[in-house]
Amino acid sequence: MIKVIKEISLKTVIVGMILIYLPASFSAAETIKIDLKYAVNRALREDETYLAATRETDKANSLVVEAVSGALPQITGGMRFLRNWEIPTGVFQMGDEVVTFKFGTENSYVADLTLTQPLYSGGRTITALKIARIYKKMTAEMVRQARQDLKIRVFTSFYGALLARELYRVNEESFGLASENLEVVGKLYDQGMVAEYDYLRARVGVANVEPMLIKARTDAEVAENALKNMLGFDTDIQIELDADMDSNLFVIPPISTEDAVLELKGNRPEVKLVSFQTSLNKQMISIARAGYRPSLFFSSSLQYQSQFDRGSVFEKKWDRSLNSVIMLSVPIFDSWRTPSKVKQAKIEMIQSELKEEAVIKNMVLDFKAGFGRYNEARQRFSAQGDAVELARRGLSISNVRYESGVGTQLEVADARLSLSSAEINRAMAFHDLAVSYALLMRSLGREIELF
Repeated sequence: MIKVIKEISLKTVIVGMILIYLPASFSAAETIKIDLKYAVNRALREDETYLAATRETDKANSLVVEAVSGALPQITGGMRFLRNWEIPTGVFQMGDEVVTFKFGTENSYVADLTLTQPLYSGGRTITALKIARIYKKMTAEMVRQARQDLKIRVFTSFYGALLARELYRVNEESFGLASENLEVVGKLYDQGMVAEYDYLRARVGVANVEPMLIKARTDAEVAENALKNMLGFDTDIQIELDADMDSNLFVIPPISTEDAVLELKGNRPEVKLVSFQTSLNKQMISIARAGYRPSLFFSSSLQYQSQFDRGSVFEKKWDRSLNSVIMLSVPIFDSWRTPSKVKQAKIEMIQSELKEEAVIKNMVLDFKAGFGRYNEARQRFSAQGDAVELARRGLSISNVRYESGVGTQLEVADARLSLSSAEINRAMAFHDLAVSYALLMRSLGREIELF
């Protein structure tokens, strides 16, 4: 007896040590609990498309600085070295005598510092600044649109995985009920209390459910892996989805079509983007028309020059000079380039205005379709009501009737199918309600709430 106790104690110690020193890879199997808010926030940190869109904000700020720089002075410096292999010769005549002489040196160094200030550039600088500021506003809407699109993708993926898991649970439950029914019918058949037909029907019932269970398991794994990939998780990580099937989470107060049109015009990023594009094209007309206007620049240059034939540059004297100049450039004829640019800019503005009208029409249609899908999903979910509990009670009654010899195997199979259908319909209605809620919120340009 003592020997047995010692062996048991030794085994206990060994098992305990193994559990303490388990490889770190086993800790990776820890289940991560994920709700919708966590999923969206993680996707905002991990999704490459959204992160790339946010970088456009920095680009827009740089464009504003670039536009402002066009109105500021520019300072440039330079140095030139000239080597005369043959010094130029000058010739002039004094009476009958022709005099020749060489002018210049073999070596010439020039260092200069030049300041250039645009005084008037035909309105190009101010227009460029307006364009940069419009683009900055466009960038903000582009980021907002990317964020809404990402939320829609997370909503779809999260509730798609939740639906797939629920369908797997329903099929697993249906398979368990069919197996239990087969066990009951088998016992009754062995006792000679039921016909062979009932036993065969029970076996067929199990065989029919099993393929659906296998498919549901695969679909659940695929849906969860897609969600993991979107959130930046390794597919080996175990996750647990945390969500309540509460339709009160997805309630939108009634809204008329007229109010919805006004709201989406003021809120939807797509509408704002195309409106900003129209504004940009208007400014491009001003840029093109600047080709008709003169340009005025001021420039001042400080120059040091050293010329010599022999010796080092640092041994020679550097002569200093300072000059300023105002330059006026007036366009006279540019081979119809400016009129062509103005015409192109006007055509592009007209195209953007037509596109803006088309986008608004599409957004209104998107709202109407989304509102219809939302109402349909809510009505389907409400219509289920207590259907699942009623179907479960019906299955319990049919089992009791069959075991009592009053009911038939057909009643049991029909009740089991009714329960499975009720659970599947309720799960699909809730999934459609959640997704249609997010799509409807986006169609109105509202921020999608997270729960």
